[in-house]
Amino acid sequence: MPTTVDKIRRALEKRDGIAEDEMRVLADSYRTQVQEVNQRLDDAVMLLRKGLRSEAIQRVEMTPNALDAAADMEFPEWDEWNEILQFMGIPLPPKLNQDYVAQINEAIIESLPLDALLRRHRRLAIAKAPLAVRLRTLRQIARVDSSNSVWQDDVEKWEKVRLSQIDRELKHALEQEDSAYLYQLNQELTAGNWRVAPSSRLVDQCSFAAEAHVRQSQETELAALAPQINAAFEQRDEAEARRLRAHWQAVRAKHKVSVPAHLETSVAAAMQWLEDLDRQAVMESERQQAMATLESKLQAHSPIEDVQAAYDQASRFGEPLPEDLTHRVEELANQPAKQAKRKVMLIAGGVAAVVLVAIVGVVMFLASSGKQTAQQETVDQMTQFISAEQYDAAVNYYHSVLSTDPEVAQLPKMVAMQATAKKAVEKEASRQELFDKLIAQASNDDPALIDEILLPQLDELAASPGEQARVDDLRKRKEAYRAGEAMRQSDEMIGKIAELQRQFGELSRRGSSAANRQAIAQLLSSIVRLPNQFPLGSDEARAKQETLRSQVDSTLKRMKDESMVSQQRDDAIDSLLNSRSLEVYSDRLRDFSTQSVSRTNFVEFRTVIDEEDHWFNVERTNAWLDALATKLNDGVTSTEASGLIESAEKIQALAYPNPVLAAMPDFIETMKEIVGRRVILSGAFGLISKHPLSRLVTLPIPDAESPSGTTSHLIYKTFAEQNADRMSRAGSIGVDVVSDPLGGVRNRAFQGPLPKVVEEPMRSISQVVDQKSKQAIGFDTKWEQTFLIQVSEVMKRKELDGIIKEWLIYYLLDAATRGSEDLKQMIPLTMRALVRRSSVREQWHQSRPTNYDLNPELRKVIMAELNVAYRRFANPLSEYEKVASERLKWVGFLSKSAGGQIEYHLRGGTPEADGTLYVVAAAREGDAETSFFPVGKVQQGHVQLTPNPVHQVPGRPLFLFPY
Repeated sequence: MPTTVDKIRRALEKRDGIAEDEMRVLADSYRTQVQEVNQRLDDAVMLLRKGLRSEAIQRVEMTPNALDAAADMEFPEWDEWNEILQFMGIPLPPKLNQDYVAQINEAIIESLPLDALLRRHRRLAIAKAPLAVRLRTLRQIARVDSSNSVWQDDVEKWEKVRLSQIDRELKHALEQEDSAYLYQLNQELTAGNWRVAPSSRLVDQCSFAAEAHVRQSQETELAALAPQINAAFEQRDEAEARRLRAHWQAVRAKHKVSVPAHLETSVAAAMQWLEDLDRQAVMESERQQAMATLESKLQAHSPIEDVQAAYDQASRFGEPLPEDLTHRVEELANQPAKQAKRKVMLIAGGVAAVVLVAIVGVVMFLASSGKQTAQQETVDQMTQFISAEQYDAAVNYYHSVLSTDPEVAQLPKMVAMQATAKKAVEKEASRQELFDKLIAQASNDDPALIDEILLPQLDELAASPGEQARVDDLRKRKEAYRAGEAMRQSDEMIGKIAELQRQFGELSRRGSSAANRQAIAQLLSSIVRLPNQFPLGSDEARAKQETLRSQVDSTLKRMKDESMVSQQRDDAIDSLLNSRSLEVYSDRLRDFSTQSVSRTNFVEFRTVIDEEDHWFNVERTNAWLDALATKLNDGVTSTEASGLIESAEKIQALAYPNPVLAAMPDFIETMKEIVGRRVILSGAFGLISKHPLSRLVTLPIPDAESPSGTTSHLIYKTFAEQNADRMSRAGSIGVDVVSDPLGGVRNRAFQGPLPKVVEEPMRSISQVVDQKSKQAIGFDTKWEQTFLIQVSEVMKRKELDGIIKEWLIYYLLDAATRGSEDLKQMIPLTMRALVRRSSVREQWHQSRPTNYDLNPELRKVIMAELNVAYRRFANPLSEYEKVASERLKWVGFLSKSAGGQIEYHLRGGTPEADGTLYVVAAAREGDAETSFFPVGKVQQGHVQLTPNPVHQVPGRPLFLFPY
């Protein structure tokens, strides 16, 4: 189908000219479309200026797309077309707002990175994902679209909701002891990207619970590793032990909290073994490096000083060097001595040869005689060394004998004693080596690290007073340390107990909430672990610890019992607050009276469960308000007023005092007034219709002396009709003119022909009387306004005598005020003015100069008061309608706190409307069944109960009636 632009372009292409009518229609159509597009563009730009970019784009892209429509409205012949429109005198259509189009296109380009996030946001919303997940996406959107304050506002609003959820979830997780979920909540709270700062209480509770989770997780993981590490240690599986130690250290690094002392102790031996292996490996590495250095020095023929230094460095590890390496060092060290010795030997060789011959003879002689004696002395000396347990001396002596007298050394006794001495020396060396090794292991500059387990073994190995003194020194240092450590640990343990006692005192004062019980349980765990943390603590410290443990344990048990009762109470309160109706509320109260929750005394069941009928009287009162509101909408007739009087009296008999009736203090009297109006209306209009004026017409006789030029005379309509012909003739004509207030006549002569009679006042009175039936509903439902309208109509009658107008107004207002006390109070000046002029109205029958105007002063008063009264009575029952629109709302119930104080619980939050809070109970005075007793107020969102009223009984429902 061709568009308007297509039609314009086709019209411009016609060769036979352009018809003005056709172009005018196209211009009007184009104008309408451009205005619609510009309006949508304007709306979108207004949204952009408010920072609502997404809403602006959505507004433009609604079908039909405004940008597409704007593109379709453009065509190249625009200028040509405008010239033709100007020539034809056709108003030019508006132009498209291209600036707005450009702004919206720019906004669309900027929003493209948001598309993926917005799609995810919509998917999460459709899937009803958890708020925490949706909030992360919303924060990303707010970060990307930072110029749009709406996202920031949404983030803050959602964060407030999420924080309230976290509060509830934290409470539930603490009750369920779900440490993993508590850890997740802590991670969420401490993420650091909250716009609405979480409360310190919430953060502290989560942090405390999360730390407990971390400790629990670490303890669980390490407790699983400890047996594996000890098993590897027992089997001396170094590779497996090292792997498990790495895992242990990784767990410690991951959780970043101290390891429980009992776990550290359980793997201490295995960890010490691995550390010893590590030290040995380091020492062996350093030894190999030193030996390599010595080897390089020897190969490089370094100076003897460098070789000796390298040798000393390689020998410091207590392990023997390889024999070939030692031999090479010794050869290098002995080279200078060997060279000197060789030189001396060459010099002395000649001299030795000379004297050798001389001494041979002597030696041979002596040897033969003293040989036997020398052997015996040698054996005796060896025996003496062995007997004295001088085994080192025996070995050295044997070696000297072996070198000087091998024959004696080979004697069996000498060989046997040498073997004994050697064995003893080797045993001593072994003992000495073991002693040195163990004492090195046991010794430490820090007395805390002295290994007292090795001291008994060192006592057995000590073979000299010096060695025993070294062992005793270690023992004394250890014992001194243990004594000091015992004192220190006792003092610290007592201080820790005092600190825990203080914490317990603070926690005890906070009540028995789930979070507080969790904190006390953790405190108890800390108290129980004190002996492990301070193993050297004194008996006094342990006694204090046990006393505190018993106190905390009993308090925790008591709190758990109170919490169980409190939970039952809270569940009961929630159940009662969620009751759909008073009937359900009553049933649940009755159920709770048989359950253990009744022992909490928060509801006095026996008192309130018998008051159910009184609560339903509240619903009956609300039903009466419903019926009243329906009837007041269209005005109350006298028949309806009779019914409302009856129903109000029934409500009064059911419940009195009643705030609804108190808010309408004159309701029954007002309804009775409406009922009585029917009699007043009939009487007033009957009097008017039967008055002589209803049958009279006016005969205007010209009178030069009259200010108006005529004098008006009242005559009966029947007389005028019967004497019409006679009155139209010339000459003197006798006419029966009304001459007294009772309608009596007197014949007066006038010169004929007489003027035509005026149908007043008969016509006006007839019209007024007719209004009784025509305005029957108005008189019934809007009494005051209907009467005031009649008065206004009378005042407008142009041919009605002013005195007779005043007479009609008086009778109308007299009837109106007798039927409405409110109207009487509204027009006091008018009624007093009319009463004062009663003598004037009594002369209504007199002939007088023609005058259709009311008395000016009277007219002024009537106009002033009746205008105000008319507006006032536009809705005469408005005060009752306002009350009828309200309801007695069940907003909660009363209960008794654990301390015995009366408290309230509200259904659905604090009421927005201000009002008085009532309870209902059996009436104490009068004949009514039920009475409403005020017990408090709601003002500006605050609920305040009246102090110590007698009617505040736990369990009674609270009803709010607005002011």
